Amino acid sequence: MKTIQQNLRKYSKLSMLLITFATTGTLLSGCSKMLEVDSRHIVNEENKWKDINDARGSLMGVYGLLRSAMAQDNGYWLYGELRSGDFSSVNKRDLDVIISGELNSSYPLVQKLSNWRKFYAVINAANLFIENSPKIVAKDAQYTALNNKIDIAQMRVIKGFCYYLLARTWGDVPIWDKSYEGNFPNIKASAEKEVLVYAENQIKSVKDDLPFIYGSDTDPVYPTLNYHGSNRDKWNGVLFNRLSANTILAHIAAWAGNYLEASVYADYVLTNAGKSGASFNLSSNITSANGFFYNSSNSQLVAFPFKWSESEASYEGHLEQLTLASPLVSKAIPDIYIPRDRIVQIFTEDNDVRFNITKDGSTLSTYFSNIGGQYPIFSKIKVIREGVSGADGSLPLFSSAIVFSRMEEVALLRAEALVVLGQKELAKGLLDQVRKSRGLQDSPNETDLLDAIFAERRRELLGEGWRWYDLVRYKKLKRNDTEFNKLIDGKGIFWPIAQDVLNNNTQLSQNSFWK
Repeated sequence: MKTIQQNLRKYSKLSMLLITFATTGTLLSGCSKMLEVDSRHIVNEENKWKDINDARGSLMGVYGLLRSAMAQDNGYWLYGELRSGDFSSVNKRDLDVIISGELNSSYPLVQKLSNWRKFYAVINAANLFIENSPKIVAKDAQYTALNNKIDIAQMRVIKGFCYYLLARTWGDVPIWDKSYEGNFPNIKASAEKEVLVYAENQIKSVKDDLPFIYGSDTDPVYPTLNYHGSNRDKWNGVLFNRLSANTILAHIAAWAGNYLEASVYADYVLTNAGKSGASFNLSSNITSANGFFYNSSNSQLVAFPFKWSESEASYEGHLEQLTLASPLVSKAIPDIYIPRDRIVQIFTEDNDVRFNITKDGSTLSTYFSNIGGQYPIFSKIKVIREGVSGADGSLPLFSSAIVFSRMEEVALLRAEALVVLGQKELAKGLLDQVRKSRGLQDSPNETDLLDAIFAERRRELLGEGWRWYDLVRYKKLKRNDTEFNKLIDGKGIFWPIAQDVLNNNTQLSQNSFWK
């Protein structure tokens, strides 16, 4: 079985053009063409959608596009970690304006991040697969109806995930329920709530069609040792499975404020984790150079790996590009860092293995290096080459996975939902399970439980793309911050729409907050 990287090289022309669209600026600057040639000719070419190899290549192509969209311009972390977050920048004005919320800035990086086209490239490719892949079933006996059903289910989950990402980043966005060719369509934006309902329905309609494990003869949905030619060792942590779908549904529900549904979906993940081999992780594994973020596994509930063994490592598109510096890599200072006084404010308790100050005043940390320096290095995630240091003067290559969710994250999300639902004892149990695994005692009974859960999310998920979105959910629940309430009510929590997008869709108008 070819890897994602190898399949990207062997795509149909259509898939390759979509990848070019998503990963370069050539089609993003002033041109409304989605494809550089007549896409109708490409879709209808004789050798397209012919056999199982076309299905496999196109399937992996959509995953490749999604990974590219997540990594492009380091957007996953710049969207999630910088705005009103814990990181400060070092002489990077374009990062400073994101931190301060000046999202209508003219800096090229900010303008790129304001452009949502990378996600619509994914959605369009998924729609193409949904519409065309059933044709292969009648042409190639190796590609069964069940195989196609599972493949299409993955495409619908990917669509739902993309619309969730779009809704939490831009709010009101257009819904594409079919594929489009040539120009981007003039479609008006649907309200954020409608987008979230659409995303939820896409995933709910197929979540039970998905296996727990791909390429396993013990899976109850698709018991076979080979899925698209490979066993579970190839697919674990690579493809969206049933736990992935329920994890995304939990987040869609929480973002929409539907905490009963969020609790149900999150509980499903926690209860059925063993069926896919997912488990909680020791902090030492989370922070190891060849641990959780290095190895692809089903404990990465929703993730996008860059496997060193598959030659997928890169310099760009990884948190380490922003956070690491000497002595870990050949770079004098990091682009972003967390000041020492803020670290101390975040980690306030004794014996926290992630960071604590001992009685003699020394610091112990698995999250930070160079604590005593001017710029403490956030080294929680540090997958450099094959777990080897990059301080030898060569260009560092990173192979860390982009991990959207893991078991600890889902446990804390369910705890959040349970508090809102008034089930505080169950919520406290989940919170304390995570706390004790990090060297802390049970949370005090008198503690504001919601505050304690979000404080633990801040510590545990630091650098994993959650800070801004957690802050928004927290402020929506508390409603005790006048200035933030104005952001919420005025839709200032969302990014502005790039002018290039507005120029090419006359049905859209700029978010009123950013006019």
